[in-house]
Amino acid sequence: MRLSEQSRLTARVGYLQQVTQNLDSLQQQLSTNRRINRASDDPAGAAISLGHRENIAYEAQMQRNLSSGTAFINASEAALGSADESLQRIRELTVQAASDTVGASDRSAIAAEVNQLIGQLAQVANTNFAGAYIFAGYKSDQPAYTVTGSPPTAVTYQGDTGQRLNRISKQDAVPVNVVGSQVFGSMFTDLIALRDNLVGSAPTSAIAASVGTIDAALGRIIDARADLGARANRFEAAQQVSEQTSTDLDQLRAGIEEVDITRTIVQFQAAQNSYQAALGAIGRTASMTLLDYLR
Repeated sequence: MRLSEQSRLTARVGYLQQVTQNLDSLQQQLSTNRRINRASDDPAGAAISLGHRENIAYEAQMQRNLSSGTAFINASEAALGSADESLQRIRELTVQAASDTVGASDRSAIAAEVNQLIGQLAQVANTNFAGAYIFAGYKSDQPAYTVTGSPPTAVTYQGDTGQRLNRISKQDAVPVNVVGSQVFGSMFTDLIALRDNLVGSAPTSAIAASVGTIDAALGRIIDARADLGARANRFEAAQQVSEQTSTDLDQLRAGIEEVDITRTIVQFQAAQNSYQAALGAIGRTASMTLLDYLR
């Protein structure tokens, strides 16, 4: 009889340990709101969840790349917008100066303003954003253009034709920069020639001819701005896709890792009841005497 009761007590203690472990596990799940706190809690689920976390991290990096690329594109577009305004003003002045009614003093005043606008355009062409000269191609650690003389006698491109690519998906990468030599072309040479003609005694026909070169420069800038706008749209669309992907992946991860609060509370209460019952059974068995067995 003693051996039988000892075996029964041992079984009840083992059951109590099992119930205690289950109770501790449920309590930890409720305190952390996580069903998987260790890989051993659910090896298969942990492996799937890890894959989701890696993909979420990739999308987070992708969104940082997209934000950086969008900012660079916006900075380039803003710079070209400023260049557009300056060129439009130079065009107005050129049309005005091409009239035979404009005297030498008026030409001199127009030349002075054109000269200031050339300097302004050179500053725009050397725009620096986040430590990079945006129109210099790969050579973004140095100004895109060097200015010789004051007033300028030459504005020379010293960058390259490199395109700075930002990835918008695992398959696609899009350039975020505009190459200065391509968008500005011979603009500075043409404008310096215009200024010199205004200062000198060039015929009005020579000044009027500059309107065509200015229009060509405006055309390149307008095309570049349109291209930047199309790129910006691609980045915005990719950003939305990446954000939605992150949300979907996080929901999948949460479905594996996180607990159902209502269900887990019910399980916890049931485990508490089992724990109390096991304690009661062991307590009653431990307090039995020989007289209890003989009855």
